Amino acid sequence: MLTKEQYLGAVAERIQRSGGRLNTVQIGPSAAVVGLFTESVMMSTMNYCVVAAAIPEVSAPALYDFTGLATQHARANVMGTVGWTAASVVIAGLIGDRVYPDAAQAASAKSGNQFGGETRMVAVDVSAAQMYAFVGGKLWGAAVQGSVNAKLTFCFPQPAEVYQQVQWQQSQGQPPMPPGPPMPPPGQQPPPGWQPQQP
Repeated sequence: MLTKEQYLGAVAERIQRSGGRLNTVQIGPSAAVVGLFTESVMMSTMNYCVVAAAIPEVSAPALYDFTGLATQHARANVMGTVGWTAASVVIAGLIGDRVYPDAAQAASAKSGNQFGGETRMVAVDVSAAQMYAFVGGKLWGAAVQGSVNAKLTFCFPQPAEVYQQVQWQQSQGQPPMPPGPPMPPPGQQPPPGWQPQQP
């Protein structure tokens, strides 16, 4: 079974792989992985702050608290003046062994519009292999929304995808089983079902 720590490690790896500045920051009671990105989308600067932490159980109040603290942290680290030329997007995710229905509902709800920014909540249930988040379109800026959705789904992949990746990485570190067909040399064939995603 996938652990919270393995999933959190995958988030950190994806932040780095897509060019984010990776830090670990204390947010509330949890040590959180924080990725800061700055991208140019349609003549404006997009500041992304991806924040993830692992806790035993994810409830809606815990998710709202964490998201509020993550947003404060992001606003303190934004590049440029938030408004017409710069947007701040916070993607805050909690990873737990269990996600309560109220947290799943809160994470999946359409996020409210804010001036010069947006906040998305993510709840990941590793035991049920579920990732809850709002990934949809809104009225303002289709290009911006596409960029936000792509960043969210890249940094917070489906747990099954992370599990396959972990299994594959572990299999690469061990010698192949003797009574089977020989394994192809590393780097030639990805594991079955694994697709690299374009950031």
